[in-house]
Order: sequence, then structure tokens, then C-alpha cells
Amino acid sequence: FHPYFFLDLAVVSIDVALLLVEFFGEETNDGFRSARFLRTMRLLRLLRLLRAVKLQQELTLLANRFLSVHVFMVAKVVMGLTMMLLVNHIIACLWYGIGSWIMMETGTSWIVRSSMADAGFAESYAASMHWTLTQFTPATNDIAPNSALERLFAVWVILLAMGVFSSFIGSISATVSSLRSARAEQAQKQSKLLQFFIERDLSVDLYMKVQEALRREGAFRMRSAEDEVEMIRGIPERFKIQLHEEMYASTLAKCHFWPERQLQEELFFIRLLCHQCLSEAAAAPGQDVFLPGNDCAQAYVMQTGLMSYHGKENFEQDCSAEMNSCLCITALWAEWHNRGRFAATHGLCYYVTIDAEAFCTSSLNYGGSIYAHLQIFGILLVGHVEALEEEDLLVTDLLDETAMAELRVRAQQYCAFAGNLKKKRYKTTIVQGFKLEPQEICTARKQTSEGSAS
Repeated sequence: FHPYFFLDLAVVSIDVALLLVEFFGEETNDGFRSARFLRTMRLLRLLRLLRAVKLQQELTLLANRFLSVHVFMVAKVVMGLTMMLLVNHIIACLWYGIGSWIMMETGTSWIVRSSMADAGFAESYAASMHWTLTQFTPATNDIAPNSALERLFAVWVILLAMGVFSSFIGSISATVSSLRSARAEQAQKQSKLLQFFIERDLSVDLYMKVQEALRREGAFRMRSAEDEVEMIRGIPERFKIQLHEEMYASTLAKCHFWPERQLQEELFFIRLLCHQCLSEAAAAPGQDVFLPGNDCAQAYVMQTGLMSYHGKENFEQDCSAEMNSCLCITALWAEWHNRGRFAATHGLCYYVTIDAEAFCTSSLNYGGSIYAHLQIFGILLVGHVEALEEEDLLVTDLLDETAMAELRVRAQQYCAFAGNLKKKRYKTTIVQGFKLEPQEICTARKQTSEGSAS
């Protein structure tokens, strides 16, 4: 069940019960038709306000995605104040509801004692909220309980306030301390950076560009990396395998070299690659992932965001999870040097890297038909790239998806032909192994007849 299932069920049940009481009350003359009973049932509908507790989780998730660290801390304090006001609002409504109910039953309550029996809505609500806030804070008020039930409710509120208010103050203190520590650490880093530029007499223009790049990176990087979560390091290996499969399997399937209808049959191999070969990375706007001429020992697959690739001869392409999502695939089968610049352009971009050495080792150790397909595809891909270079055509880290599809089909056809040829040779060997010459057949019959006569 959902964590809030029983709370939602209780809120809905109150409305259903109220409708049933009002409906059947028209046909009976018992206590169900009394105004006091119906008013008490309506007061129970205040439990709807408890659903506001769900706002804290939703707002925290939203802040983790879009807010910086400093803004997130300020928002946390504001969220705490808002939740305190909501709790006080609920208690104030209950306090006034108890006073109204007792006043109708006995003719006296804290409302009568405070001379507020004829007060309007605004004054009554302000007085109830004032009394509630004074129970949570060391403040004075002129409203006091007048009956045993009111006094019992006041004692319950004071006990609740002791825990809630102390927890709220502790949370605010911890948040403010974290904010101050973060600001002090950031100021120290900025001071060291400025000192580095001053000691080497570097240009102010370069310093401003570095500052802007660091500002963008700090403003956008919010998702925690796997190595930053210490508790993940201690989980069992089987859970790590499942974790990496859920993180990378859908991204790995975007690569164009997989054989059709065979990927679902090789789930163990996919889990192996996700666990041993893949890792995630992020790039802030303006950040370079690789530059021309760099040694490339991994392939790149886009997850989210929009990035751009700039190659020779003014070649430019936008890359996203939907188009041009795979780069440097050739590096998985051959030594490769980057042919262009790959950088993030809009928003924070996430991508997955495939380590070439680990990919080859895992494929070789796994073996089977999937290894044969990858081996043949790699040979065809390297030959295709070499043919482009020999013809002086433009070669980039982005390969044409149509050409990749053709190479994949050719690799599948070759694997299917090789598999059929292997099966034919195997069947021929089996038949020849059990085939006897005519002279051997006669000798076998003679031996059989002599054995029967004896």
C-alpha cells in the first residue's frame, strides 16, 4: 500500500459517513438528526489538512532538481515555518471546535469566558491561532481552559509543542550552520583562485571566464554521483548489479551495434556490461567532454540534455538522447583519437561512458553468438572507417546511423551463415562417423548369425 493510503481512506470515510448520516437522518427521528451531532461530524473533516504533510516530500524533491544549495537551505527554513503554521492552524481549529461544542452542551467554555461568544470569524480565528502559538513559544495570553476537556486538550498540545518546537529550532540551527559553513568554504575557494591568478599575473578576462564556468557548473550540478553515496559501497554485489542494470540498461540499448531480437535473450551479458563497463557523468553548460586529438578509450551515450559536436570543415551536430546519441563507438574495437569537440550547450547534460578495454574483456569472457556478432561488427566498422579515410572523406566521432544499421545487418547475416555452415559440418561429421562400408556390414551380419546358432 501507499504510505498515505490509510490517511486518504480515513478522510474519504468521514465524508461518506457524513453523507449517510444526512441521508438516513431524513427517515429517522433519533439522535442522528441533531444539529450537534452533524456539526461534530463536520469538525472531523478537518483531518483533510493532514494531507499537507505530503507537501514536504514533494517540495524537497522539486528543490533537489532545480535549486542551488544556498537557495535550498533557505527554502528548507521557509518550508519548516510553513509546516509549523499548518500544524498550528489545525490545532487552532480543533481548539475552537472543542470550545463551540462544550458551549452548546453546557453553555460555558473558554469562548464564553473570553467574551467571544458573539465574535466574528476573523476575531475568533485570530484568538484561536494566538492561543495555539503561545503553547509552542514562551509567550503570554489571556485565554485559558474552562473545563476538564479543554484543559486535557491544552495539556496534550503543550506536550506536542515541546517535541515539535524543539525539533523545529534544531532544524533551523543546523540549516543556518550548514549555510554559513558552505559560504565560508566557497569564499575560501574563491580567495585561493584569485590568489593563483594574481601570483602568476594572469589576465582578468581569463579569470572572469573561469569564474563564469565555475558558477554554471556549481549552479547546475545537483544529482549525486554513485561514488559520493557511501552507503552504496557496502551493499551486496548482487544488488549493485541490479542497481547498474536499472541505471544503464536502457541507455546501453541505444547503441546501434546490437543484433535485432537477440538483446532480450542476452540479459546476463547486458547485466555484466552495465556492472563492469558503464559509468555515468555530467556536463554543465559550456563544459567540454573531449577535444580534438585526445586519446579516446571509451564510447559516449547520451542520457538527458542537449549537447553539441563540432568537427572539421565546420561540421556541427546537436546530440541528445533521441538523435545522435552515440559517439566514439569505433573506440570499442580500435585505437581512436577524437576528431572533434563535444560540449554541453543547454542545461545540465548527463551521459554514460563505456570503457573500451572492459567492454572487450567482458565480451571475450562471455563468448557465444553475441561475441561473434560483436567481433564481426567491429571488423566491418573498422573497415568502413578506414575506407572513408582512404577516400579522403570526413571522419568524425559521430557515425552515420544508416551506415551503422547496414553494418549491423551484414554482421547478422554473416553470423547466421557461419552458424548454418557450422551446423551442416557437424551433421556431416556425425553421419560419417556412424556410416559403415558394405564389407563391414557383411562381417557384422555373419557375427550376429553365428552368435544366434551357438
